[in-house]
Amino acid sequence: MNFVFDYHKSLSSLHVGCAEPRAYYIPHSSEKSALRDVRSESENFVSLCGDWDFKFYENADRIDDFTSDGFTCDGFDKMTVPMSWQTKWRQGYDTPNYTNVNYPFPVNPPHIPENNPCALYNRDFMVDADRLAKKSVFINFEGVDSCFYLFVNNKFAAYSQVSHMTSEVDITTFLHAGENNIKVLVFKWCTGSYLEDQDKFRYSGIFREVYLLYRDALHIEDIYARQSVSEDLSKAVIDLELSANGETDAAAKLLSPDGEVVAEKKISVNKNGEAKIVVDEPQLWNDEEPWLYSLLITCGSEVIYLPIALRRYEIKNGVIYINGKKVKGRGVNRHDSDPVLGAATPYDHMVRDLHIMKRHNVNMVRTSHYPNDPRFLTLCDKLGFYVCDETDLETHGMNTIDWGMLTNSDEWTESYLDRVQRMFERDKNHGCVIFWSLGNESGCGKNQRLMADYLHERMPGCFVHCEDQTARGLPENTQYIDIYSRMYPSTGELKALLKTEKRPIYLCEYCHAMGNSPGDLEEYWDLIWANDNFFGGCVWEFTDHASADGDIYNAPEYKYGGDFGDFPSDGNFCCDGLVYPDRTPHTGLLELKQVQKPFEVTSFDKKTGKLKIKNRRYFTSLSDCDLCWNVERNGTVIAQGRFTNPAVKPQHQRTFEIPFDFDTTDGFSYLNLSLTANYATPWSAPGYELGFDQITLSELPDKAEKSKKQAVKAEIAGNEIKISAGNTHYTVSRFTGLITSVIDNGRDLVTAPIVPNIWHAPLDNDKNNRVEWYNIGMDRAVNTCLGCELTKSDSEAVVTTEISMGAAARREILRFKLTYTFTPDGAVTFDFDVKCGKDVPELPRFGVMLTMPQDTEKLKYFGRGPVESYEDKHLASKTGLYTSSISDHFEDYIRPQENMAHNGTKWAQVYSYAGHGLMALKCEDDISFNASHYTPKMLTKTKHNYELKPLKETVFCIDKRHSGVGSNSCGPRVAEKYRFKAEDFTFKFKLIPVFAENIDPFSMIG
Repeated sequence: MNFVFDYHKSLSSLHVGCAEPRAYYIPHSSEKSALRDVRSESENFVSLCGDWDFKFYENADRIDDFTSDGFTCDGFDKMTVPMSWQTKWRQGYDTPNYTNVNYPFPVNPPHIPENNPCALYNRDFMVDADRLAKKSVFINFEGVDSCFYLFVNNKFAAYSQVSHMTSEVDITTFLHAGENNIKVLVFKWCTGSYLEDQDKFRYSGIFREVYLLYRDALHIEDIYARQSVSEDLSKAVIDLELSANGETDAAAKLLSPDGEVVAEKKISVNKNGEAKIVVDEPQLWNDEEPWLYSLLITCGSEVIYLPIALRRYEIKNGVIYINGKKVKGRGVNRHDSDPVLGAATPYDHMVRDLHIMKRHNVNMVRTSHYPNDPRFLTLCDKLGFYVCDETDLETHGMNTIDWGMLTNSDEWTESYLDRVQRMFERDKNHGCVIFWSLGNESGCGKNQRLMADYLHERMPGCFVHCEDQTARGLPENTQYIDIYSRMYPSTGELKALLKTEKRPIYLCEYCHAMGNSPGDLEEYWDLIWANDNFFGGCVWEFTDHASADGDIYNAPEYKYGGDFGDFPSDGNFCCDGLVYPDRTPHTGLLELKQVQKPFEVTSFDKKTGKLKIKNRRYFTSLSDCDLCWNVERNGTVIAQGRFTNPAVKPQHQRTFEIPFDFDTTDGFSYLNLSLTANYATPWSAPGYELGFDQITLSELPDKAEKSKKQAVKAEIAGNEIKISAGNTHYTVSRFTGLITSVIDNGRDLVTAPIVPNIWHAPLDNDKNNRVEWYNIGMDRAVNTCLGCELTKSDSEAVVTTEISMGAAARREILRFKLTYTFTPDGAVTFDFDVKCGKDVPELPRFGVMLTMPQDTEKLKYFGRGPVESYEDKHLASKTGLYTSSISDHFEDYIRPQENMAHNGTKWAQVYSYAGHGLMALKCEDDISFNASHYTPKMLTKTKHNYELKPLKETVFCIDKRHSGVGSNSCGPRVAEKYRFKAEDFTFKFKLIPVFAENIDPFSMIG
């Protein structure tokens, strides 16, 4: 064809034929329609979403001459718009490619590969003759990756790049009455791809909505509602700036949050026009009470609505104040990601994500690492979220060459400025935006200074964010950055930083939530709550990224990097979210909810029953909640009540007196507190729990009843030791030192020896530790018995063994004395005295692993639950009595790994439907356990959860503890106090056959 496609290869042709960037709005034909703010209801809006004709080209040299007279779309497939074309990889449309840092093409900026896949989209649409005679017609592309050429009725109309920003084109002169045609040629890569090296699947195509806007011939082009609020918060001013494509008159009307008219202004617009609106005693917007004023701009037949969030943001003495309050940003990073649609995120998906965040006490979003759909910020305005709005910019792959090469280059200055301008101009009227971010992981250079200058000039007093500069820039070059931002520092680093940094501190990424994670939230939030200049942070990240395969709607198989033969790839590093791809919460999100809950117990007096509660909110009382309480003894509620509408003022405390005689508590007794919503919200029903707390009242075993006296019999029979107590019979191998059989009432309750074990399937956070573990052979460690002796009396039999644990060709890891004490009640006590080898790294775990027979499918335990609980990840669990099936007792991480342990356990029973099984009880310290149909080695060697094949048997692990969870997949090492250091230790617990319903475990502890 005659047209030469070369704009995407040039830094001087970023946009051709496109309108200047403007604020996002949709013109309506009436105030009523505008105020409903549903763009599809505007008669000026015509969606072009749906199924388009689609043809994929593996290389640009194969493009058809699609503007020729004889061209047809016969043989084309269909592609949904919006959707990423790689989601159809099984149809041959490229392959999904997940890479974190590395560019997926040779690095030679600004040059891109000649072998550049592309795709042609085609569709027809109707234009009414009368409307065309009176109106201008614009087409809007809200997101196309990486760039596109637009042809209208086979004539070139426009070119544009910047994947995550709107491109608007006036196509009026290309149209005629009746049926019209548009063709869009999308290239996978362009010069802008060097600036879009974000940590995500590299998807392509039209992934956001496409629509037509019919505009009056003379119309408002842009609106800037600058706002300011007086220091005493008594007055707000909106300085309104309008621009039009000619001389016209406009009217502005401001409505209060309850719909009353606050002000009306007439504005003469001669290309530009201005007006000032003053609001006395304004209702100020914040995350807890997102009051919104409604600004209506009328010009000709058009009515434009803008939500206005009046608020005062300021920094004083290194502290961020919002409306005079020292608030905290309880945030998450959010990518656009859907397992079926790719980078496409429909409106209801955005609403769903924000509702999930609200339910889990999140009040801030960083749009990592690009601006989201323009409606996303409107939702944040309406629902109450602070936003770090991030420029579509990342050059992480340049770090192997010269990270600042592009950021410091004059040749790339226009590209950098273009991206921040487009973001700011589109989003400038959204009060929810608290930080304007210059992008992510792009090194340091003068282009960042120019971007910051643009923002400060357009919005004096705004907060500019750039982690690159505050983490790696020279001090003299970082003064134009208003927020001190870091990624993944340790709490030790932060304690030092808090003493010296003069700017507010914000963690744009922390607590990497990959797999069974994060385990260090409490450590960070202790610091954040305690320091006014520590604004908060955004957990990395909200959702697991994966591409659904197989039965994608009913039983999806989630695939990650490398599963498609894609290179370069970073494997499952994309599965690092607080929710699964289908938005089911991980346990990590429940942990985050708890650490950020809206109340805190500051004191409790057991003698008086007086409980002091602090409201952590900054703007609203707790009157929208109920404070429910109960007292549980040994898992049974013995008293309960509630305080309705506990009107604790913001940042104040109030004392409540619980009507219960706490001096009478005994057994394992706890005071449970639950703060619940007392009315419905868009994201939750009445009674929804906002957070809980638990106070230990007593942990004393019940007095045991005297059991029937029966003798313990023991004898040596060849290489075995046989022990009997009534109907319970044990066999210990003298060769291995292990219990090989537990026969109770005729049923052998184990199908393999009870094996001491140090291995757990590595967490994603164990990526550094596991190198040391593999080197010393922990994954293949075996037990060698060095001696086995029997001593006995009428009241007990004692078998003492000495065991060395190590791997072939490696030094000894552990050596321990294991003493089995068999008692008349049929129980056996395991007593370990462990000596660690020299230079042994920290241990994954220590305990024993039992394999129990098929149909052992029921679980009951008294400990932390119902979700998994570890040394440093236990806030979402509380001590109580829980039941489950073994099959359900499993956290199904996309990449299998250690999961669903419960530390703080007093006892745990695993048994058949008939109630027959084994119970483990603490003796001195609490135990940890998990039970599933998988061994640690099965989880270790399996790459995907859908590849796991459960055993018919049940694997019951009883442990002293695991090492802490942490967030070391990208963050710092597990905190020192949570590491399972290879230092000498002891471990003791009791194991007893049971019929589950016929015993009182609480009288057997100890």
